[in-house]
Amino acid sequence: MGCPMQLRHYSTRSETGRRTIVRAASLAGMLGPVLFVLVLVVLTALQYEFMLGIGWRPLADPADAWPSGLALGPYGPLLDATFVASGLLLMIFATGLHHRAEGRRGLETGPALLFVAGTAMALMSFETDPIHRVGPRSLHGLVHDAAFVLFVVAMLAAIFSLWRRFSRELQWRGHARYTLATGILAVLLLLLPSVAYYLFVVTLLVWIIVTARRLWPILPRQARRANEPKNNNSSSQIYAPGEGWRSILRRCRSRRWGEGRRRLLVCSLRTSA
Repeated sequence: MGCPMQLRHYSTRSETGRRTIVRAASLAGMLGPVLFVLVLVVLTALQYEFMLGIGWRPLADPADAWPSGLALGPYGPLLDATFVASGLLLMIFATGLHHRAEGRRGLETGPALLFVAGTAMALMSFETDPIHRVGPRSLHGLVHDAAFVLFVVAMLAAIFSLWRRFSRELQWRGHARYTLATGILAVLLLLLPSVAYYLFVVTLLVWIIVTARRLWPILPRQARRANEPKNNNSSSQIYAPGEGWRSILRRCRSRRWGEGRRRLLVCSLRTSA
């Protein structure tokens, strides 16, 4: 008789731990892009003249020196730290998606690719080479450029992989359409010149935030549904000891109970009085 109860207790603890991981991952996914954009805006404002001096053309060809060139300025270490922090937060977000996908074949590929993108973002903390330089490329500059390419490829592949999986789940079907639109738009913006590069970066970051926010309520809602009592005729669903009558009436209206249950509610209230 003890084994089933022990298994149930272990299952509850495991589900609670998984919900905690997913919530932490959701917060990480929402925090990372906000932190990254905030630091980029501040550093660009503080080092605007410096960026122009190293050859940055904000409208004609922004991708040539931005945002990596900010690391070459007087406040460059802050960008390096932001690359590492944002990459780690993206890896945590990918881990939460993986835990949500546990036991579902086909959804592991997307989180794995997101994890690779987070790793590549952290590797972009290796300082880039100046646009105008003398001599061959440095090792840290090559690592930075390779990490950027890996980040772009892994992010786009993750988006399209997750779109295919989201489209098969009822709860994520609406988000699947948004994910597909994001992937197509990101590819088009990447191929376009000039300021489209800024829109490309914003499109990816917004998708991370929206997906992280969408991830937050999934497991708690499933858990509440799993913990609902199966006996719908029980009066304990209508009246709980110590619950105020205003709260009970509010719950009565929100659940659209039938006349029979309303009468049972009145009886419960009279009994408690």
